[in-house]
Amino acid sequence: MIQTHLMKLDQPYPVLNMKGVLARHVATLIEIHTVVDRKTGEETIKTISHPVVDYGENNYAGVVYEKLELEDCEILTSPLSMHELHSIIHSNLSMFNHKIFNERPEFIIWRLHHLGLTIDWPKKKDADGLDTDEDEDHIVVPISMGKAESGWWAESSALSFCFDAREMESDKALLNYIREMRSEYYQAFKDRKFDITFQNRQPEVKYLIDELNNNPHL
Repeated sequence: MIQTHLMKLDQPYPVLNMKGVLARHVATLIEIHTVVDRKTGEETIKTISHPVVDYGENNYAGVVYEKLELEDCEILTSPLSMHELHSIIHSNLSMFNHKIFNERPEFIIWRLHHLGLTIDWPKKKDADGLDTDEDEDHIVVPISMGKAESGWWAESSALSFCFDAREMESDKALLNYIREMRSEYYQAFKDRKFDITFQNRQPEVKYLIDELNNNPHL
């Protein structure tokens, strides 16, 4: 037998990262299952909690997100660090099966702002490597890339913007993909003037890194 209970939350609603999907947490749907041990006949109770969310915009509020249990979701607080932004975009790009929203970084960042969250922009460092009060205008992204049986791939460090890619058919396709992603970050933060370049020590992909860094706004 299954019983369900709806536990409503009060405003302001927390913002959840549900493996890359972003929404306000407005309630929790609690399922109570009676489980019977086949050997002993003993009954136990198992509970499963699903987030009930509001995606905002022109979507219905109070949608049950059944794909995940609440304990698998992350509560986001503002301002988000660059590491957290990387994690959200990485999770979103990895979930090709969900089609609720566009998975592109520009849209994800717009969603974060729409939900009331800001990004903790990195600061310039002084001679001792400590943060100054001046916002960084040149962000260097450590990135690995190469060719595997499934195609060309890229994976950036979690300390900065996410440029992960899989199964690109050629080095040119990978180059174009990274350029498109970089342009989306520029567009998402169009009120700032900054450059994104890449850092990589793999000699076999130096020509790709050089092409990217020689034209940071291409």
